[in-house]
Amino acid sequence: MTQDITTQEAIKRLEQHFGSREGMLTYNLTMLSSSGQPADITFYRRKPLINVQISTKIAAARLYGLEGQLPRILKRIPFSNGAVASLAEIWTINPMPIGGFTDEELAAVNLAIGEERHGPNGETLRKMIRKSYHCKSRKETDFYLRRWIAS
Repeated sequence: MTQDITTQEAIKRLEQHFGSREGMLTYNLTMLSSSGQPADITFYRRKPLINVQISTKIAAARLYGLEGQLPRILKRIPFSNGAVASLAEIWTINPMPIGGFTDEELAAVNLAIGEERHGPNGETLRKMIRKSYHCKSRKETDFYLRRWIAS
């Protein structure tokens, strides 16, 4: 049985479970670090990293009881493309499938879903993707929206 809840209720439940937004991001980074699953990482003030893997350093620190190392690692998180970022810079972590998408899979995405309102202030999914991925055109927004919906 599913139960519809408001966005505000979902945020409240996530904060109760993870303690904070940063707690949820750290959990997601840990899971992706241990699995090798790629993700799109968006940032507050820069373009996103697309289809990157998170360094295994995060998972290793947690797995081997080196929690004391985590704050240092989270200040300079290494990604598979050579980029580095701090936890404080990250806006969203959007897991993507291992192996990516085919052109056919992306073309089959129903972009009408992007016009649905899902944001905490009633924003459409399209608007949230445009803002978080720092899109400059409709074509760019459509590309990232397709990836997000397909994921």
